[in-house]
Amino acid sequence: MRAVFFLQGERVPAARARGVALARALSARGVTCDLRIARPSVYGDTQLPWPLDRPRSLYVPFAALARLGQLGDLRQDDVIVFQRPMTELPTVALERWAARGRKTIFDFDDAIFERRWGAAAKFRRLVALVDRVAAGNRYLAAAAAAPDKTVIIPTAVDTERFASTPPRPVRGREVVVGWTGLSGNYRQLAHRAAGIARALKRTGARFVVISDRPPPRSLAALNAEFVRWRPESEVADLAALDIGVMPLPDGPYERGKCAFKLLQYMALGRPGVASPVGANTEVVTERVDGFLPDRDDAWEEALTLLIEDPALRQEMGARARARVEEAYSLAVVADRYKALLETLAR
Repeated sequence: MRAVFFLQGERVPAARARGVALARALSARGVTCDLRIARPSVYGDTQLPWPLDRPRSLYVPFAALARLGQLGDLRQDDVIVFQRPMTELPTVALERWAARGRKTIFDFDDAIFERRWGAAAKFRRLVALVDRVAAGNRYLAAAAAAPDKTVIIPTAVDTERFASTPPRPVRGREVVVGWTGLSGNYRQLAHRAAGIARALKRTGARFVVISDRPPPRSLAALNAEFVRWRPESEVADLAALDIGVMPLPDGPYERGKCAFKLLQYMALGRPGVASPVGANTEVVTERVDGFLPDRDDAWEEALTLLIEDPALRQEMGARARARVEEAYSLAVVADRYKALLETLAR
C-alpha cells in the first residue's frame, strides 16, 4: 500500500500539520507516503518577490494546471488522501480523475464549505465521491452529513518537536502573552482585543503576535510586538510566550476551527485562554488546563489571574501538556490514521 497525499501548498498550515508531519509519522510506522504538493499553492501563494506575489487569484489556475502533472503515475493500489480540495476551482474533475478505481479519503480541518459562493456544493460532491471522510472535529463531522463513512481525526501536534519547556516564574510586566496565526485571521484576534488590552494595561504584561505580517492599526490597543513567522524558529518563538490566546467569534466558519494554535501553546506547557467556540471546548477543560471566557470582562479576569500567578501558570501548563499527549499528539493521531489507511487497503 502507498498513501498518496495531495497537499494544498508548502506553507499552508493544514498541509504542514495534516500532511507533511503526519506522513513523516506514518513513514516511521511502515506506511509508504508520497506527498504531492501544489506549487503554487491552491490559494495562489507563489513565494515570488513583492509585488509579483500580490495578485494571488491570478495564480490559482496555474496551481490547477500544475496538478495535472501529479496524476500521471498513480497506481491502482494507492490510497488517495485529498487534504482539502485539490484546487480552488469549483470543479471536482481532478479529484474524480485521481479517485478512479482507487480507495480515497477526504481530509479537512476547517469549515471550507463556508468560505465562498459554491464551496458548499463542491464540499458535498467531494464527500459523496470518497470512501472515507476524516474530519478534524465534531462540528465538521456533522457538516459532512455522512456518518457511515466519517471518522473524527484531530489535527495533531508533534510533541517531540513542540517539547514542553520550563515556565518562567515571572509576573506582571515580565509576562509575555501572545497569539500566532495568519494575518488574514487578525479579525479573530480583534474579537476579544478589548478584554485582552484591559488585562495588559492592568498588569503591564507584554503582547506578541507571530504572523506573516504586522498587525493592523485596528489592534493598536494591544501595543503588540511583531515577530515574523518562520518555520525554522516557530517553536522557539512560541516557547517565548508565557500565555497563549485564541479568541474566536461564534460564527459558522469559526466553529469549524480545530484549535491548532491552542494545541501548540498547550504542547509547550503553556496555559491557553480561548473563546468557547468549536473545538476549543473539546480541547480545554475550564480552569483545569486553560480558560474559556465568553465576554471581554471574563477575558480580562482570566488573563490577569494567569499573569499575576506563575504557580497557576505552571500547574495549568503541566496539565495542558498532558492533555495534548493523551489525545492530540502526532504519535496518537498517526496510529489512528494508519488504522484508517489499513482498513481501506484490505
